[in-house]
Amino acid sequence: MTEQRGSDEVSSSALRGLRPYFRQVSGLLFLGSVAGIVMNVAIVLPAILLGRALNVVVAYHEGKATGRAVAVAAFLVVLGTAATEVPRIGKRWWLGVARTRLQAALRADAFRGVLAWTPSRAMATPVGEIMARVVGDVDVLGEGVSEVIVETWDTVLFSISLVVAMMTYDARLTMVALLPVPVALWIAGTAGRRIAARTIGARQSDAHLTSLVHDLVSSHRVLRLTGRRAAAVARVEGLARRQAVAEVAALRFNALLLALYSSLLSLGVVFVIGRGGEQVAAGQLSVGALVALLALFVRFIGRAPRIPQMANRIQAARAAYHRLESLLPPPREVATRRRSRRGKGEGARSDEGPVRMTREPGPARLRFEGVTFAYPAASTPVVEDFHLDVAAGSLVAITGAVGSGKTTLAKLAVGLLPPDRGDILLNGHSLAYVDPDSRAQWVSYVGQEVTLFSGSIRDNLTLDFSETGETPSTRNLEMALALSALDGDVASMPRGLDTLVGERGVRLSGGQRQRLSLARSLVANGFPKLLVLDDPFSSLDVETEARVVAQLRHALLDDADLARRATILLFSHRLASFPRADQVVVLHEGRVVESGTHADLLESGGLYARIFYAQARLSSTQ
Repeated sequence: MTEQRGSDEVSSSALRGLRPYFRQVSGLLFLGSVAGIVMNVAIVLPAILLGRALNVVVAYHEGKATGRAVAVAAFLVVLGTAATEVPRIGKRWWLGVARTRLQAALRADAFRGVLAWTPSRAMATPVGEIMARVVGDVDVLGEGVSEVIVETWDTVLFSISLVVAMMTYDARLTMVALLPVPVALWIAGTAGRRIAARTIGARQSDAHLTSLVHDLVSSHRVLRLTGRRAAAVARVEGLARRQAVAEVAALRFNALLLALYSSLLSLGVVFVIGRGGEQVAAGQLSVGALVALLALFVRFIGRAPRIPQMANRIQAARAAYHRLESLLPPPREVATRRRSRRGKGEGARSDEGPVRMTREPGPARLRFEGVTFAYPAASTPVVEDFHLDVAAGSLVAITGAVGSGKTTLAKLAVGLLPPDRGDILLNGHSLAYVDPDSRAQWVSYVGQEVTLFSGSIRDNLTLDFSETGETPSTRNLEMALALSALDGDVASMPRGLDTLVGERGVRLSGGQRQRLSLARSLVANGFPKLLVLDDPFSSLDVETEARVVAQLRHALLDDADLARRATILLFSHRLASFPRADQVVVLHEGRVVESGTHADLLESGGLYARIFYAQARLSSTQ
């Protein structure tokens, strides 16, 4: 009883979740349904008219009918067949288009949901698992939806029409012949939970295999260099066999059920032929009526197994939807952690929902107020009680030892991570409540790990995915390339901005990939109001890094007009560019241990001074 209640709850959840998608294709569903009703009401005509035609032929043979009557009977058989097949074309077209559009919308929304995940959830879920659910589970769900929107007419109404027509010939004979149908339906209901379990097992095996293949393909160079290609192939082969076993188990069970359904329903044919033959011999039933009844029943048993099979497919679709539903978050997440109560002054949150910040001239101001953050598996905070006021239009450089919290702080600054305590204010608005689209217009981020897409340099700069909207002008693209010291490299390439970068930028050097990422951050959404750089120059030499930072300061701070003026937050363990900063901050275990101008910190002779002079001596000896 508990399992049945759980299944009903999943079914209800699936129906509620799919309701908006059915509304999107309601017009197609209406037209296809009308065509399906016409087709399946007319489905009895060919058999009935064939039976009458046979009676006319028998009458003609006995001299009781004319040749004209035979021709009319034959024409009516053709007409009855056309009345069935013409609506079938419309039904298949309209319902088929509705099914594919609904499936496309499901897949797009699944991907949209993944993009709305919090970073912590995205990092905790393997890419292969996401791919398997967005692609594979949507396919399984689409098959179940197809069963509902197509088989409702092709099977349910089809079967009802045939049964009603058979009842007009001999109700008792028909009822007895249909006795195996409830048994088949009971078997389908009983087998539903097993089908769902096998479907989930097959989908999970596919997810594990997809995740492994993704990881191994991404690291194929390491496999070649370490001589581990054979071991990698063996791992893939093992998981592929496991997936095959899971898929075959599901297919075998479905095939067994289909054979069982067909065998049960075929018992009715034996009864119709035996009992119907006796009635023909006794003169209680005409030959034409028996042929029509038998033709109707044969068509019924040819389609009737689809009724329990449809129930089994829907069970599999429910299981797929349950996996898909657990994968998708709400359409958008603002923040799960509410900050402490604030007054009505600057930074107070409105109860009207996410804050939409209108892009306006001038640089952004960023303020950290007692920010503390710890990763779920960590015993101590990475950043603790951090305070910093980044003045609008300034260059603030932050350094510290490995593990001091630089990268975490950079991700907090752009809203990729929500603070556990405290608050981060962007122009007086709590960053946790700023609308993500608005935030993207204000803030740009360049991290240590570069992400490039397969395509051209231009595609990676503009992030043009064929969506409507403005793209950066060629002048802005050239300016971004110059500021990132990539203009010379692009000019030397035969196709310039249209040069293909390969999978994840494999055709570019490490330094070129980092500079391309920097250039993209400057123009993808227009020049930013806040530019956060998290050690983005690790593949560049010190001189090039210093030159890039000097160019950024010149173009976005010192000589920039109000519309292009920005605030720069630089995180780095290399200090060659720090003399150009307005403020230098030194981190240790997530706390500020030194803060001031470059000159002041050198004069104080603390940790920053020791690191700076050590790096300077090392650079002079190379």
